[in-house]
Amino acid sequence: MAIVAVSMPDADLSELKRLQSDGGFSSRSEVVRHALQSLLVEHRTLEQAVGDITAVFTVTYADKGKDNECDDVQHNYSRMVTAVMHVHTTDGGCVEVMLVKGTAAGVRAFMKKLRALKKVVRVQVNLVGAS
Repeated sequence: MAIVAVSMPDADLSELKRLQSDGGFSSRSEVVRHALQSLLVEHRTLEQAVGDITAVFTVTYADKGKDNECDDVQHNYSRMVTAVMHVHTTDGGCVEVMLVKGTAAGVRAFMKKLRALKKVVRVQVNLVGAS
């Protein structure tokens, strides 16, 4: 099995150790492999989608929230974003839940643009409808 070094903030390492303990994983590597498998399922589901689809995006922004670059990406895909709920978190960040409808290729492009933004911590996508 290949060995991969991963850099992360101390707070994330603490959470990784907690997940290992609380989740009954045998090692930190096992936690990371499990997380990767979850991301792969999400990715494959969206990559295999064709035609018009509907997806729910949950976007977590870094502390102090989103910036103009985030707004610009969302504006560029506004034809597909049919609803947005924006919430300020207790730790100073922001979370948005968006209902997105469009072609599978367009939804994938939107996801990739969001994930590339520096202020975006995480984008979770759940496919809820396809034609």
